[in-house]
Amino acid sequence: MEKNFLSILFITILTYLMAGSAMWAHQPNLVFLQKDDVHINNPEISQSFYDELSGVSKNYFIKSNKDFNFYLNLLVPFSKNKNGRYSANVFLIKDDGSEEKITTINGLTSEWTEYYERFSRDYYMKGPETEKNFSAGEYKIEIYSLDNLGKYTLAIGNTEIYDIKSLINLYWQLPILKLKFFETSVWQLFLTPMAIIGIGIIGLILIILTILYYLTGTITIKIKQAKAKTILLTSSGMQMKNEIVKLLQKPAYDITVAFIITAAKGENNLDYVKRDYDIMREMGFNVSDVDIDGKTESEVRELIKLKDIIYVEGGNAYYLLKAMRKCNFEKIIKKLLKEGKVYLGASAGSMVAGKTIKTANWKTEKEKFGVKNLKGLNLVPFDIFVHYKPEHAQIIKKKLPFKWQRRKLKIITDEQAILVQAKNVILLGDQNKVIV
Repeated sequence: MEKNFLSILFITILTYLMAGSAMWAHQPNLVFLQKDDVHINNPEISQSFYDELSGVSKNYFIKSNKDFNFYLNLLVPFSKNKNGRYSANVFLIKDDGSEEKITTINGLTSEWTEYYERFSRDYYMKGPETEKNFSAGEYKIEIYSLDNLGKYTLAIGNTEIYDIKSLINLYWQLPILKLKFFETSVWQLFLTPMAIIGIGIIGLILIILTILYYLTGTITIKIKQAKAKTILLTSSGMQMKNEIVKLLQKPAYDITVAFIITAAKGENNLDYVKRDYDIMREMGFNVSDVDIDGKTESEVRELIKLKDIIYVEGGNAYYLLKAMRKCNFEKIIKKLLKEGKVYLGASAGSMVAGKTIKTANWKTEKEKFGVKNLKGLNLVPFDIFVHYKPEHAQIIKKKLPFKWQRRKLKIITDEQAILVQAKNVILLGDQNKVIV
């Protein structure tokens, strides 16, 4: 009965969201505070880019690996820039980097007509538009005017697609759009149909939260999950011993370590394992070798549950991840982290702690031992690239060509480590952050 009730509430909220989005054809993108170029994904999907020229033209880039229908329309906000007249040049970027102009939209010779967007209650002057079939490739759209000043809207695509992410983005962007771009009053915002629907949605969400509080105890679960966790991710393991010592809450001779060496079984040279073991012994740690390969969940839990530090040594990340999945290591370590244990990763041991291990074979091809699903333990909300050197910059850019793709990648050298405590992410060691 409880599930049915929650399902009805969810469908009701989704219906409200769909009703709002159907009235607003284009998904909004607020780029008027973004000074650099804009990259447009999914160019066939209806999107609006709210922008402003500040003395120079603005470039938008499209890169598509398939043929697509290209639609473009220029508009200006009536209240802020009704006399603005903007034009667009569209270029094909060839393989050698040269540009070929393939179409021009002249805003000075086109007719601009008044247009009212009833859902957000905004008036525009609607200018020239074009629609063509483009072949797969890379394109540049240059927006300009006589003085290269003023606010405008670039509409791209004419296929309306709405999913949960785009719907939430729609409601999130409207207040900023109204207050920052159109510079209208707060009271006018509350009179829009979207705001009215949004208030209804907030009411439904409050009802759901209240029900969950009394019926499922989710608040208690969230409090437990928010308990501080300590994770130290390194490239070089115990070479970062000075940073590791700073984390200790008691003398080294009282520290017990589960030294998980499983990843090394996928490697030939094991000198690094002996080095890390010797350093821990020299520091006074009580170290126990642990191989989780072939063991059950209960066996692994018994081996490591009383240890202060769970040290996951480097080696082959695929071999390690395969062994971890067989013994349900993710469940074990997440419980231990809540109890105050420390996860210390070295190389592959750091990579498996991330969202995925996709960086494992970027530098050299590794034996994958049948592992196809690259999902990691998800102990941290990012992927990790270890043992970074300057020559690896081009590899990373090739794998993740756009800057926004690289935001969820943490890059560390052998002289650096990443400390995660609760929601805090801190760079230790060499403070020259790697930026690619």
